[in-house]
Amino acid sequence: MKGKGGIVRLIVGCALSAVCLYFVFRNIKFEEVGRALATFHWPYLIVGILSLAIGYTARIFRWKLLLEASGPKVTTAACASPFLASIALNNVLPFRLGDVVRALVFPAALGVTKTGATATLVLERLVDLLTLLMCLAVAASFFPKGALPASVVDIVIVLAVLGSAALLSLILFTGLIVRLVRWFATRLQPKAPEKLISVLHAIADLVEALQSISRMRTIIAALAISFVAWAGELGLYLALMQGIGMVFSLPGGLLLMSMATIATLVPSSPGYVGPYHLAAFTAAHLMGGSATQAMTLAVLCHLGVWLPTTIAGATVMLFHRNLFNAARNQASRDASGDQA
Repeated sequence: MKGKGGIVRLIVGCALSAVCLYFVFRNIKFEEVGRALATFHWPYLIVGILSLAIGYTARIFRWKLLLEASGPKVTTAACASPFLASIALNNVLPFRLGDVVRALVFPAALGVTKTGATATLVLERLVDLLTLLMCLAVAASFFPKGALPASVVDIVIVLAVLGSAALLSLILFTGLIVRLVRWFATRLQPKAPEKLISVLHAIADLVEALQSISRMRTIIAALAISFVAWAGELGLYLALMQGIGMVFSLPGGLLLMSMATIATLVPSSPGYVGPYHLAAFTAAHLMGGSATQAMTLAVLCHLGVWLPTTIAGATVMLFHRNLFNAARNQASRDASGDQA
C-alpha cells in the first residue's frame, strides 16, 4: 500500500507539473524563446554561478554550525559532501527524498546522530522559509498597491505568522513539549503497542535535539548566515535578468527568487518542474517583462539553480562512496549487536 501511495503521489505531482507548464507555455512562441536564448549574454551566467557557489558555501557553514550546536564537532569540509549530495538527490527524486537521506543515511559518515541531523534539517527549513518570506515582503513593498495578486499577499502573511510562531515555539516551549510527550509515553506504556511508544520517544528525542540547537544565539546566527546564503542565490537571478536584457531591479530579483523558491514547496514532478517555472514566469511578468523574456528567464533560472547543484552533488557521490558505505556499515554493526 505504501508503494501504491507513493505512485499515486508521483502521478498527482506530475499532473500538477503538467498543468503549471500548460499555463506557462500556452501563449509562448518557441522560436522567439530560441532567439532570446541565442542572444543571451553568457558571461552573466558565469557571474551568477559564482554567486550561487557563495550562497551554497554559506549554507554548508550554517549546517556545520547547527550540527555543532547539537553536540559533535564537525568541519565545514566534512559537511560539504553530504550537503551537496542531498541537494542533488532532491533535484532528481520526488518528495524531497534528498532531505530524508541527509537526515537518516549521511549522519553515519559524519559521526552525528540521525536525531540531531533531522533536528538541524527542520530548523534549516524553517529559517529558510522565514528568510524568503522577509525577502518577498521587502520586494512587495516596492511594488505599487495592487500590483501583486491579493492571494500572494495573503499567503505571505499566513506563512510568515505560522513560521514566526513555530520559531518562537522552538525557543520557548521545546522543553515543555519534551516533558509532555515523555509523560504521555510513560502513561501509555502498559497498554499501548510497543511501536507507538517507540514513536513517541522518537518524537521526544527530536524535540529535545531541537531544543539544544534553538538557543537564541544559534538562531540569530543561522538567520544571519541565511541572508548571506540567499544573497548569493539572488546574485544568480539578478545576473540572469541582466543577461536577457531586463532592467536591473533588486526588488524584482527578490520577488523572482522568493516566488520561484517558495513554489518548490508545492508537490510536483522531480526537479520542481512546473510550479517553479510558473512562479518564475509570473514574477517576471509582474516586473514588466514580455512573455518571451519571462519564459526565457524561467528556463534559465531553473537550469542555473538545478544544473550546477546536481552536477556538484553527483560528483561528490561518485568520489565519496563513504557517504553510503558508512551507513551500511553502521546498519550491519547494529544488526550484529541486536543478534548478540
